[in-house]
Amino acid sequence: MKKLIFALGAAAMLVGTATSCGGNSSSKLSPEEQALNDSLTTAWGYVAGGQAAQMLQAAPAGVKVDKEAFLRGVQTAILADTADQSYLQGLSMGVRLAQQRAYAMKELGMNVDAAQWMAEFKKALLADSLPQMDAMQQQFQNCAQRAEQTAQERKNAEKENSPESQANIKAGEEYMAGLMKTDPAIKKSETGLYYKIEKEGEGEAIGDNTPLLVNYTGRFTDGKEFDSSKGNPARFMARGVVPGFGEGLKMLKKGGKATLYIPGKLGYGVNGQPAAGIGPNQMLVFDVEIVDVNPQN
Repeated sequence: MKKLIFALGAAAMLVGTATSCGGNSSSKLSPEEQALNDSLTTAWGYVAGGQAAQMLQAAPAGVKVDKEAFLRGVQTAILADTADQSYLQGLSMGVRLAQQRAYAMKELGMNVDAAQWMAEFKKALLADSLPQMDAMQQQFQNCAQRAEQTAQERKNAEKENSPESQANIKAGEEYMAGLMKTDPAIKKSETGLYYKIEKEGEGEAIGDNTPLLVNYTGRFTDGKEFDSSKGNPARFMARGVVPGFGEGLKMLKKGGKATLYIPGKLGYGVNGQPAAGIGPNQMLVFDVEIVDVNPQN
C-alpha cells in the first residue's frame, strides 16, 4: 500500500511538473527523450497495475473485489485532461466524498441521496457568501454523532440477540440459580452482580480512583482458568476494570477476599474478549483478594 501511495504521489508530481511547464507534447521531444518517455510510460503503468493487483489481493477475507469496476474507476481518472487542474481537483474530492457516502450508507445505515446531496453541495459552492456555515457545520456534526450512536446501538442489539449471546446468558442464569440453591452465602446486588464475601477486610473504603494491589484468578463457569495474577498482585483502580469487577472490589477493604460471579452485561458485554476465549455475554467468575490499598511502592 505504501508503494502504491508513492506511485500515486509520483503521478501527481509528474502531472504538476508538466502543467507548470505549460505541458510537453511528444512532438517537442527529441528521439532520446521520446524513448525515455515511452519507457517510463510502459514501466510506470505496469508497476502501478501490479501494485494495485497486490493491494486487491490483500483485501480482507470475505470482501470480493470487482476488478472490472476497479479498472473503470482508474480509467476515468487517468484519462482525464491533465491540463484542467480544476477538474482533477474536483475529481479527487469527489472520490473522497463518494467513499464517505459509501461508509455512511454501509456502516451507519444512512440513506444519503446523491441528488439531494449534490444539490446542497452546488448551492454552497456557488453561493456568494455562507452566513449559515457555522450553524450547518454544527448540525452536521450533531447528526453524524447521532448516526454513529444509532448504528452502534443497532449492531449491539444484533449481537445481543445472536444465538451465541442468548445461549451464554441462559447458561449463566442457570449456573447461578443452581449455585444459590446450595450456597446461601452468595448474594446478588441491584446491578445484577453475584458475589460471595469470604472476608471483608479492614481499613479505608475503596473508591473508583483508589490505587489497589489485587491478587485474582479468572475462570469460566466450568472451572477453566483464563487469567490470573499468578501470585504477583496486579496494580489498578476499580474504575479501570469491567463494571462487575470494579463493583466487587469496592465491597472490600485491605485484606478482603471474595468470589465475584459477573454476568456478561457487567463484564465484556456483547463483544466478549475473543483473544481470551470469552464469548458474548459470557458469565465469568473471579476470586479476588485486596493485597493493599493506596500502596506506597
